[in-house]
Amino acid sequence: MDKNDFENFTQEVSWFVRPADRVELEHRISKNFSPRFIATFPILYHLLLQSTSITRVNITSSKNKESSYYLHTWIDRNGFRCGWLCDTEKIQTEIEILTEHQLLLDEMGGIKETYHYFDAGSEMLTDNQNFIFIKSGLTKGLGDWTDLYDQVCKDEQVKQIDTDDLICFAQEANGNETYYNLNTKQVLLFAADHSFENIEVLKDHSEYTFYTINEITTLVDYVEKLAQQWLQNIIPAED
Repeated sequence: MDKNDFENFTQEVSWFVRPADRVELEHRISKNFSPRFIATFPILYHLLLQSTSITRVNITSSKNKESSYYLHTWIDRNGFRCGWLCDTEKIQTEIEILTEHQLLLDEMGGIKETYHYFDAGSEMLTDNQNFIFIKSGLTKGLGDWTDLYDQVCKDEQVKQIDTDDLICFAQEANGNETYYNLNTKQVLLFAADHSFENIEVLKDHSEYTFYTINEITTLVDYVEKLAQQWLQNIIPAED
C-alpha cells in the first residue's frame, strides 16, 4: 500500500523525483504528537490520525544530497488517494518565526507538495502552492513586492503598513504570498493577481495588495482551516 501511495504521488508530481535519484521508503511509520501539538492544532491532529498510511521517504540525489520527508496519504470521498509530502528538514535560519510555527515544523514538517485536487466547489488553501510552512522557503519582509506596494500606495494615497516583521510562509505558483506578522500574529495575503472569493481587501488598502482571508486571523487559524478543508474531503478512518 505504501509503495502504491508513493507511486500515486510521483505520477501526479512527476517532476519531483529525478531519474538519477535514489529513493528509500520506510512503510507504515507511526508518529506520535506531543500534548502541546494536539492542544494547539486539534483539527490538524485529527486529520493526521485519519491517514491511511504514513511513509518515510528518503531521497539521495546524484550529487549525494539527502532529503527526508513524510508522505501522509488519505482517501478522498470518491475513492482516490491524496496526500501531503512534508519536509522534515533540520536547518538553522536567522529568520525569527512564531513558536506555533516552530512547533508545527518540529512535529509535522512543512508541506512541500500536495497531490490530487478535490472537486470541492470552494477554494482550498493548498491549491497551487509552491510550498507551505517550510523553513528553507521563508522570507522576511515584502521582498520582490516592495516596489509594487510602494507605487500602488502612492498612486492611491494609501498609508502603508509596516512590512519589516512579515514572514512569508506560503507562496503560490503565480507569486502571491501569505504572511504572518511576528508581533501581532495576523495573517495577510499579498495578491497582485487573483480570482479568490474567500478574501477581503485589508482595511484602508487597495485591490491587488494586502488582503485578509475569511475566517483566518492567525497562523494557527490558517493551519486549522487548511486541515478542516481536507477533513471535509476525505473518508474518515472510522467510516
